[in-house]
Amino acid sequence: MNFPSSRQICIQQTRIPRRNIFRLLAIPCLTVPGLTVLGCTVLACAVSTIAVAQSSKPVLSPVISLDPAEVREVQSEAAAKPGSTTSQPPANFRNFADAKVGEPADLEKLTLRFAETTKLTKIASTPDFQVEQGSSCVEGDIYQAKTTCTLLVRFTPQGAGHRVGKLTIDHTASITPFYVGLGGNGYAPVISFTPAMISTVAGTYPSNKGLLLGAQNLATDGGDTLYIADTGNNVIRSIDSSGTITTVSSGSLSAPVGIAVDTFGEVFFSEPAAAKVFEIYDYGLQFQLSGTGTDSCTVASPCNIGAELLYSPGQMSIDANNQLFFTDGAAGAALASVQTSPVTLARLYDPFTYQAIGNDAFAVDAEDNLYSSWSITSVCQINSQSYSDAANSRPTYKKIAGGKTCGFSGDGGQARNAEIGSAVGQFAFDIAGNMYFTDTKNNRVRTIDSATGIISTIAGTGTAGNSGDGGAGTLSAINAPTGVAVDSQGQVYIISNSASTGTAQSIRKLGPNGALPFGNQLRGSASVAKTITLSNTGNSQLTFTKVLISGTNAGDFTLDPNTTSCNITANGVLANGQSCKVGVIFKPAAAGTRTANIVFLDNTVTNSNTVSLSGTGTLPSPTFAITAPASGASFTSGTTVKFSVSVTSTGTAPTGTVKFSVDGAVFGNPVALASGVASANLTGLTIKAHTLSASYSGDGNYSVAGPLTRTITVVAAAKTPATVKLGSKTSNVTSCTSIALSIAVTGKTPSSAPAGIVQLKDGSKSLANVTLNQGSALFTIPALSAGTHMLTASYEGDATHAAAVSPTLKEVVAPRTLCQTLIASPARAIRNPRVN
Repeated sequence: MNFPSSRQICIQQTRIPRRNIFRLLAIPCLTVPGLTVLGCTVLACAVSTIAVAQSSKPVLSPVISLDPAEVREVQSEAAAKPGSTTSQPPANFRNFADAKVGEPADLEKLTLRFAETTKLTKIASTPDFQVEQGSSCVEGDIYQAKTTCTLLVRFTPQGAGHRVGKLTIDHTASITPFYVGLGGNGYAPVISFTPAMISTVAGTYPSNKGLLLGAQNLATDGGDTLYIADTGNNVIRSIDSSGTITTVSSGSLSAPVGIAVDTFGEVFFSEPAAAKVFEIYDYGLQFQLSGTGTDSCTVASPCNIGAELLYSPGQMSIDANNQLFFTDGAAGAALASVQTSPVTLARLYDPFTYQAIGNDAFAVDAEDNLYSSWSITSVCQINSQSYSDAANSRPTYKKIAGGKTCGFSGDGGQARNAEIGSAVGQFAFDIAGNMYFTDTKNNRVRTIDSATGIISTIAGTGTAGNSGDGGAGTLSAINAPTGVAVDSQGQVYIISNSASTGTAQSIRKLGPNGALPFGNQLRGSASVAKTITLSNTGNSQLTFTKVLISGTNAGDFTLDPNTTSCNITANGVLANGQSCKVGVIFKPAAAGTRTANIVFLDNTVTNSNTVSLSGTGTLPSPTFAITAPASGASFTSGTTVKFSVSVTSTGTAPTGTVKFSVDGAVFGNPVALASGVASANLTGLTIKAHTLSASYSGDGNYSVAGPLTRTITVVAAAKTPATVKLGSKTSNVTSCTSIALSIAVTGKTPSSAPAGIVQLKDGSKSLANVTLNQGSALFTIPALSAGTHMLTASYEGDATHAAAVSPTLKEVVAPRTLCQTLIASPARAIRNPRVN
């Protein structure tokens, strides 16, 4: 590409504030969004044409600008107010006078100057700032070069603390709008509850899959926009107060980790692997702050950060004066004064030599105390060091939380005596100065009260998971939480893995409503009082107007004065930074799910705050017993078993039905109680052990009961003894003669003739099997060998007759010298024999 000579670049190379200049890129000027060069025609610009130090952004005069004299006047007024920022704002930023949240402040006038003719196509503002009627800047009007128009803007803060917003002015001279940054301080109380209701932020768990991947850190700005360093997806995302999710970074990033937002709404983030720090300024332009040099940079003699190589910049935090603190790997902590030109870098003395990796938890509070986590061998704790000590290389620090061992304990007591896990994800502070941190190893989010030093869990039970939305955060399951941030409404945002074994992440949110679950409670009986902690996390005194219980089952819940420490009477107050408790008693009037709300009418921005109350009413259990059969009873096969139960009470007689089962299968239809008794006749039970069970259905006065179980055994019936007689019907038996025999089997009951098989044996040798007919049989057997034979008949028994053997029949067989073949005929059974 051929670049024009420097004579073609109509830009004055003068010393100007950092925020009034842009870094030139080796690309055509006209392709740089929002940048226009006045007074000449520019075809292309290159870095080589203008000598500008890195971290200084060269300026191209805009088509529209904010009147500078007006800016200086109002900024000076704002800087003199307590609590207002004293750092130098960008040229296109306006600070407004302080106001109470929800109450409009005085109108402010903004004058726009036009460098060339353009038409205003749209003027839009963010919620805290409204453009009022009477403005001379009007959508659709054309403004000539060197003319002006005015916007009348009113600041009505929507939240406590420093608020930021912007005016977006679309015009025909550029596809990129002209932005005016707006800021001011809002003052209001903020109610935060513990436990608070937890939910998943819409859009962060699409199609049951986490939006984020390996994200480490969160940050919020003064307009309640949430920023996310989405490490695994290599982008910076934002979620504004309307819930719109946007990717705000540009280009290809390399695993961003740290993120912070200053009081002008400008975003900073780090890339540890690439050793870089970036700024997203003027609402969309991205710029690398760090350079490549290796100078020694101290607080007394800071360096230009644009000339310095960083080591492994990780988590970052911005103080009230817009100084950017961040960790830099093994080099410790660093400070970048981002409101100077050029941006300066100073390395701070770091006694935390264990701070060796870029994603270690690190933050700075409103008083410039530096916080870091420490996990080494079996010691896990959170430490703090003052900025003064860090700046002057004094090796002092104090323990904030944790103990001699790693673990989980201490909730409700002093944080310095508690145990924390071996991994802490991130620190955050609310407006009142309370600390929040993700106790990653313990699958919890915990807070340390700034006034009392008491540590509490506000989310997670310790079990990894992703559940509990719509209920109390303290009963929810979260998984290895990393990032945490707090907005102006006291809502706490958490990065959590989306499932117990997953790596994709979602964002969970605590608040603004509280949640107080009671579980099961007997109808008509009062529970033990449960308390919810109410904290004023804003910057003004909280005043109650009225507190009431409303909702579907409001009468089931009452405020308990004995456990309530809050002054919730009319005009009762709670100072900012203070906490108190409200006690509630649950006495259900009926069975089933019971719900109500505590509504606090107050002077917060919404004028009311709600705690969701829930519990389940249960009914008393009747006396339920099996009266028959006896446990372990034995029954003969074919016997009917009567299964009986009783359902009784000292009060109203129970009604309803009883369901009987055998071996898990329902037997017949449910049986209605009659005078507290129900029974079923069980038939057809097989020969084995059986488990009988009975369940009571319950009624309007009593809960369901059972199942009760009982084990019985069914055995075969005892058999009648039998008598077997074996007789011979053949005389003069020879070895050539077949033998006719008779068998008769009798029992004790003549009417029941034995049936079955009889086996004829010669000693141990089986000769024949014969089937009885009406208890008898007549048959013949082939000739036996000469000699004496001992014959027996063995009866096998039947269902009602026992087995039996006949007395021995001695059969003597005489020898013959001649035998005719026809004599040796096979044995044959004779039907319907007659035995004598």
